[in-house]
Amino acid sequence: MIRVPAVRAQTTLPAVAVALVVLTLVTALALGLADSAIASADRTPEERRVAAATAERLVAADGPVADRANVLNGTRVDGFDAATLRETAPATAGYAVTVRLGDETVATTGDAGRGTTVRRLVLVERTETRSVDPERRRVTLPRRATSATVRFSPDNGTAVRTVRVNGQVRLHNDTGLRGSFEVDLTPYRTTRIEFQTPGRITAGSVQIAYETPRTTKTTLSVMVDA
Repeated sequence: MIRVPAVRAQTTLPAVAVALVVLTLVTALALGLADSAIASADRTPEERRVAAATAERLVAADGPVADRANVLNGTRVDGFDAATLRETAPATAGYAVTVRLGDETVATTGDAGRGTTVRRLVLVERTETRSVDPERRRVTLPRRATSATVRFSPDNGTAVRTVRVNGQVRLHNDTGLRGSFEVDLTPYRTTRIEFQTPGRITAGSVQIAYETPRTTKTTLSVMVDA
């Protein structure tokens, strides 16, 4: 029979104990990582579903910030906040959600930086108001001008009786037009406005303010974290 020296046996026992402890820790860590991976895998599809549904809601033609599909109204975007997000996208209940346009955060209901992100390419449309003081009987407004306000402040030498837009009579008064009038325009072509007056158009007697849209391409990002 082979006998193990007592000293050697005593030295081996602590090593075995240490190995068992290390094995236990490694097993526990592996199980923990596996549970975390499973939980993350279970969570990600739900986050993606909520993010996709929210993004689709925001870019829809009847959505809370869109004028038409994938075209967002800049004024509505400016007024969009967490409360509006929760109200118009009920799928976000119980999740941390952040909505961004480009690098700017539009609305957030919590820290969603480690969640799932869905992106959509969109246009953001904002309206600019420009003005012109015509000093001649004809003036041309650029294409895409959507509406105009014509204001008449005639002096003794100016009496505009008729206004034609692209050849059609839009305003008329035999004694002369006074005050402000809204005139709808066709945004797909330039607009020619003609003033009929027995005299001349003096500086300041007629003012035109018109609106034109300006669009910017950017990315809408919806981040969701459970």
